[in-house]
Amino acid sequence: MIGSFSVPAPAVPLASSSRLGPWQIRALVAGVLFCFFMIPAPGAYGVPAAWLLCLGLALYGGGWRSFYQQYRMAVWALLALILINALAARVPGRALSGGYELLRSMSLMIPALLLVTLVERRLAFAWMKAFAVLATLASVVLYFWYFGQRSVMHSIYRWGDLHFGNVHNIINVSALSVLCLAVILMRERGRLQRVFFGALLLFALWFQWVLKSEGTLLAFMLCVLAWVAMRFGGTVRVLALTGLVLGVGGYVVQMLWPDAVRAALGIRLGGFEIRSVLNARVLDLVAQEPWFGYGMNNFKNLPEAAIKGKAFLYPHQIYLEALFSFGVLGSALFAAMFYCIFRHTSRRAVLTDPLAMLGFLGAVYMAGKGLTDMKLIDLQPLGIFMIAAAFMARPD
Repeated sequence: MIGSFSVPAPAVPLASSSRLGPWQIRALVAGVLFCFFMIPAPGAYGVPAAWLLCLGLALYGGGWRSFYQQYRMAVWALLALILINALAARVPGRALSGGYELLRSMSLMIPALLLVTLVERRLAFAWMKAFAVLATLASVVLYFWYFGQRSVMHSIYRWGDLHFGNVHNIINVSALSVLCLAVILMRERGRLQRVFFGALLLFALWFQWVLKSEGTLLAFMLCVLAWVAMRFGGTVRVLALTGLVLGVGGYVVQMLWPDAVRAALGIRLGGFEIRSVLNARVLDLVAQEPWFGYGMNNFKNLPEAAIKGKAFLYPHQIYLEALFSFGVLGSALFAAMFYCIFRHTSRRAVLTDPLAMLGFLGAVYMAGKGLTDMKLIDLQPLGIFMIAAAFMARPD
């Protein structure tokens, strides 16, 4: 299913730049994209095995050398952050477990960068299509399996809790397939394929609407605005950036002053209400330990974090979790590390290369979804951020 899509040749000749053979190259492409789409799923669905396979292939193919040459500042910033955080943490062992998640997430960049360097875009585009089709067909099966139930949404929620960790994992896998389908429609030139993938996109959007995740809808809106700001210039870009600021700012206002928002608009905030209470508690805790925080993975079972006797596993907001875990100084180092990771992003690649386009939208989605949900110190979203950065990176 490749159609008439036209892509540039790989930046480095395949035969002279890697020890990987054709089947190993195909395994690398499939494994990296599988990790990108399935990171939200529980480990039993195969992501740990795919991660080890991809990392092994990348190291065998010499991917470590180019990765370290390009990202050594980010690597050393990460190691320094883990050491400082473990020394300052309430429970150092938990902070070190968080450090392992950071290292595991960053290691995904090695095979992803090798994919960008070696793999012909036709092959990568074909695998993108395959994963988008499979993910959407899985949503179709799940939807119609429960179609006769009194509430399709609640039935899928129960299935997600039992078999997929929780329903948010289903939502995020489906959301990443929505973004992939959008990329395919923007880059595919074959008419019949555009009709086919357009139909899949319509169903995938309907599936998201059925699941009624406010955070996902906010993240999709931010993806559209960010893409418009990236694609266009002048007044259009200014309007899109203004929309981004208003979208994020409106959510922040809603979280900080929920009673005033309810009174002014006369609406209920739904699932955002409990998050506003939790955000306020996290800010209170950050004020008590502002400089170095409490340590990664130290929110769980922290007595001061409980609300009316109910404990939470994590703050459900990745930016506040960064402040809670690292403090102001640690968060500055964390932000510097991410700057070093994303500084090689190429706007031209994002606008012309399907992989880079998918990486851009995936990173924006995770950044937006992290406002309302998500645990920061985990392969989701950190692994997706790292793969996305590699997809968008080009040599300086």
